[in-house]
Amino acid sequence: MENQVNQKKSNKGLVIVLLILLLLSLGGNVYQYFNTREIIVEKAQVQTQIDTISARKSELEKEVSQISDELNQFRGRSAELDSLLAEANTKIEAQRRQIAGLIDTRQDYQILQARYNDLRKLKDEYLKQIDNLLAENKELRYQNTELSVKVDKLNEKNEELVGKVDIASALKVQNIRLTTFKVKGNGKQVAVEKASKADRINVKFTIMPNKLSAAGDKVAYLRIVNPQGYVVADVNQTTRTFSTREGKEMPYSRLVKFSYDGGSSTQEINWDQEVFTKGNYRFEIYIDGDFAGSDEVVLD
Repeated sequence: MENQVNQKKSNKGLVIVLLILLLLSLGGNVYQYFNTREIIVEKAQVQTQIDTISARKSELEKEVSQISDELNQFRGRSAELDSLLAEANTKIEAQRRQIAGLIDTRQDYQILQARYNDLRKLKDEYLKQIDNLLAENKELRYQNTELSVKVDKLNEKNEELVGKVDIASALKVQNIRLTTFKVKGNGKQVAVEKASKADRINVKFTIMPNKLSAAGDKVAYLRIVNPQGYVVADVNQTTRTFSTREGKEMPYSRLVKFSYDGGSSTQEINWDQEVFTKGNYRFEIYIDGDFAGSDEVVLD
């Protein structure tokens, strides 16, 4: 009997111990559940914060990129404009770093928005300066174009005036005297009219004074055009040419150099030829490239 009582007490104690262990186990599980749940929630919150920071930084880079693109489209138009854009980009980069720092320290979104507004105002201020600079450059280009047109017209007038002065300063000849001769063995000249008898044509001309022509050494070119329309030249020499005022190269028969002192002077040129054909001979005189005068002689 006593053994049965002891057995019951032992069983009752065992039950109590098991109940205590069960309660402890249950309490541990409950603690572990809530502790694990808290860790999961904290991790989720941390991940959410990380995702939010990443999203805000991505938003920041996008905003800055759009602002930079909007400003930099004007790059390369002028050195002054490029300098202004370099200044703008420096300030924009400083604003970007400031906003990035606020994001890292998890500042309130309203604070971030205020900084974003400052960034957009900075962009607008520089866009306004760019518009003003472009307008000034446009006006300056217009003024330069207008000035260039005026200068071109003035140059044209000056060139025209210089051309007129050059033409007015050209020397002219008068009293061109053409005489045909037969040169005898003793050197004596006898005037003739027949082509078959002539072997020399003497050309004399008077150079008229011109106050606009500068004094100095001059060259008179004589062009003799035969009845066939060709400029005659010395048999033993190649064709010689001179340049006219217009730049045209013209052949000539003979030249004479003289010194011009502002007054009139008489020059003389002999043209010897073994055989003269019948017909009209034209004598043209150019002085320093300008036509000075002409005359003709007909040989029968």
